[in-house]
Amino acid sequence: MRWTTDRAIRTLSKFMNTKSKVKFFLPLAFALLSVFAILAPAPNLLATQTAQAAQAEGAKHTSLRMVADVKEVVPGSTFMLGVELTMQPGWHTYYKESGDAGMPTSIEWVLPPGYKHGDLLWKKPHKFDDGGIVTYGYAEKTVIAAKITAPDTIPDGEQKLVAKVKWLECKELCIPGSGETSMILPAGKKGSTAQPGETDAFKGSGFEGRTSDLTTDGHGTTSGDSASSATTNTSTGSAPASSGGSILDRNLTPADAGGTMPSYMYFALAVLGGFILNFMPCVLPVIAIKIISLMEQVNDEPGRVRLQGLVFAAGILSSFLVLGALVLAAREAGQSVGWGFQMQYPPFVIAMATIIMIFSLSLFGLFYVTVNPGQEQIDKLASKEGLTGTFFKGVLATVLSTPCTAPALGPAVGFAFAQPPIVIFGIFEAVGLGMSLPYLLLTINPNWLRFIPKPGVWMEKFKEAMGFVLLATVAWLLSVVGAQVGAGGVQSVGFFLTGIAFAVWVSARFTDLSSTSQRKAVVWSISGLISAACLYVFILSRPDLMGNLPAEKASAKTAVTESGITWVPFSIEDLDKNIAANKTILLDFTADWCLTCKVNEKTVLDSAPVVEQLKALNVVTMKADWTRRDETISKLLQKFQRSGVPLYVVFPAGRGSSPIVLPEVITPQLVVDKLKEAGPSKS
Repeated sequence: MRWTTDRAIRTLSKFMNTKSKVKFFLPLAFALLSVFAILAPAPNLLATQTAQAAQAEGAKHTSLRMVADVKEVVPGSTFMLGVELTMQPGWHTYYKESGDAGMPTSIEWVLPPGYKHGDLLWKKPHKFDDGGIVTYGYAEKTVIAAKITAPDTIPDGEQKLVAKVKWLECKELCIPGSGETSMILPAGKKGSTAQPGETDAFKGSGFEGRTSDLTTDGHGTTSGDSASSATTNTSTGSAPASSGGSILDRNLTPADAGGTMPSYMYFALAVLGGFILNFMPCVLPVIAIKIISLMEQVNDEPGRVRLQGLVFAAGILSSFLVLGALVLAAREAGQSVGWGFQMQYPPFVIAMATIIMIFSLSLFGLFYVTVNPGQEQIDKLASKEGLTGTFFKGVLATVLSTPCTAPALGPAVGFAFAQPPIVIFGIFEAVGLGMSLPYLLLTINPNWLRFIPKPGVWMEKFKEAMGFVLLATVAWLLSVVGAQVGAGGVQSVGFFLTGIAFAVWVSARFTDLSSTSQRKAVVWSISGLISAACLYVFILSRPDLMGNLPAEKASAKTAVTESGITWVPFSIEDLDKNIAANKTILLDFTADWCLTCKVNEKTVLDSAPVVEQLKALNVVTMKADWTRRDETISKLLQKFQRSGVPLYVVFPAGRGSSPIVLPEVITPQLVVDKLKEAGPSKS
């Protein structure tokens, strides 16, 4: 088979020299045959996904119309412009704070030169409670508006105003939608009063109330005023007035609070937390890559060793700089994000699984060169790709580290998220410095590398063994996808990864350093087409894999551990209700992508001493699952000046405003001591 395929490619290359008219057709044909071979085991999956894609493409249950409170534009005037969304019966769209699921509607204004628009103005949303998953949005009809200011001088004639809108419409299923609406208004005379337009359409625009104050009636729509809803005991279990209001609105005095630290201490904590991050469970797969890198540098020239260390650190620092920019951009867009937030989005998790799988294939030797093109060419290639690979390993180390927090890291990053941009970047770079510090020290003084075992034949076996560690990481990431989108999503991603592995195998198997540029172009084109086809069929055709769409979350179900402890799903209403009932509560902030969380749950929270104490004190155990984006959990984390998981909080009975905050790394004895300090439930 090897001879036949190899000869086919050589023949194809030769044929392309003489038949230039078909030089793109034959690679495409070969790719289609390859994709057919990959898809053969999964015809039912392909058919199902094609139907889903057709349904999502063809259905639209929301119509758009532009409205304005004037009938003409007067130069220098300010007027209201809005987009009216009309939903079919049973369908709804989302508010700017969508809640536990959903996606806020977005509007991009396309206005004539000189026009300016203000922030979006929203009407009071409805509160929807679907089996404990609380979202906020609009049914039937709503208007999302903005104040528009016209320039002092505008051209005579028609003024075209355009809005590009993106939304998510949901009923039994959710479908992303997009559209464009426009309006043409004549130009008025400067200094005149514009004729009024649809002024009634903007009544109620500019709602500034808290979503936590909204209540629901039997139909899932808002009932009661926002001012009084916080003191109304409804069927959703919200706290009565005697509870002191929602925990989100209280001024908390956590037991771990030690006063206000000077700013420089947070930078010191960031460096320390970044250093400790190297030893957290999330980073274990990357340690294998780092160890191999250090082993490979033992016999290198000192100058090159130092350069490798600096490049590796540059990869880490650059990644933290980008991460800080993403956090800042999300904050400016009004989104609540935290440490490891990127793991809440299936596309990112899939991308990481793909990269790590390719890394594992390289450790298994798939990319080994089997010909000798000359030592000079090899040296050039090593010099060029070695530094690039080192930089990328720094990037990968950063990305895989972010799902976990470390001692000292939580307070530092939590402090940064509420600070100006310069402080955010400074804290993130301090974390990156701390994380890269061990490798900088080792490479700055190459003599210390003598303590690392020298390379030998054993190292090839070690590399292959580390390949299995990375494959285990891929399996873990697949479990994260499963928690986010279900078993069907895992199946799709599994087929996609198989297709990518085949594409990589084609590239590595049929090219080497002696291959001509033309042969490489043919093979790489084939591999690229295989990858693109698999991406479209298995990933792009599934809307649930392409964004943070509503889905049943793991936390929506009560879980009973083998030790008999019942973990109830978190909701702010249930938390407020149990605090008002004088219950002692252990709240576990966790996520399926957080390995530190899972280690703590297995070795500490489910240990015999902790279980015994929980039962003896009649503690309510509650789990806040942050696997997918959750605005309420994000806000509650911020109340404790934290930006990520894990976080463990004990609310003592009768002292709900004075919770006890545990560190990220816990022990059974520590948890038992803090539970005793909180005391038993009083009801």
